[in-house]
Amino acid sequence: MKIMRVKFKKEGDMIYISHLDLQRTLQRAFRRAEIQLCYSQGFNPHPKMSYGNALALGTESQGEYVDIEVEDDLTEKEFLEKIAPELPVGLEFVKCKEIDKTVPALSSVIEWGEYLFTIPLERKLSKEFVKSKVLDFMGKDEIIITKKNKKGKLVEVDIRPLIKTFDVLDLEDNSLTLNAVIATGSIQNLNTNLFIPQILSLFGIELDPLDVDILRRDLYYVEDGELVTPL
Repeated sequence: MKIMRVKFKKEGDMIYISHLDLQRTLQRAFRRAEIQLCYSQGFNPHPKMSYGNALALGTESQGEYVDIEVEDDLTEKEFLEKIAPELPVGLEFVKCKEIDKTVPALSSVIEWGEYLFTIPLERKLSKEFVKSKVLDFMGKDEIIITKKNKKGKLVEVDIRPLIKTFDVLDLEDNSLTLNAVIATGSIQNLNTNLFIPQILSLFGIELDPLDVDILRRDLYYVEDGELVTPL
């Protein structure tokens, strides 16, 4: 038995499949590749595959992670070569590494996610305006939003501690691209559906938040004060 930690991309039409459908798609790919997965015990056994923070529907990603327990005695290179032809267009295993079973689960260590938000513009924004708004935003001690809690009640939440970095990546006449590292863990998590309306409001942009393109570049945990990818 080996545990393979895999970094993969989810692009193209694959961004529109749910996390559950992603799990099923990968399981079918392993069957076609004739890679034997380890299964849990009990009445309803399932493959031992554990993921990082689930990706929101419609979000592209260049840095998703999954730990996969396999029965076969494969090298990392053999594993990637066998599975690659069986993955659908839009899913790509970028790299993998065999890990020890004592390594903590992805969901327990991942704390931050790096995102790109690309906003279509109907009017031109100056670099000075955009930069000043970003500096003002990050200079705030609190950023209070109203959201529904698990009981469905409206509560006020300070999201400022959930934003590690936020900056301008690119500005053109018809689009604005912003880079942000925000909380994306099991303990603290800033949903992009809550963050994007704050961004649009910041720049005075009237736009359906669903029209903002989202790319998750990678996931991170903190080690010795530095952001480190799981692989």
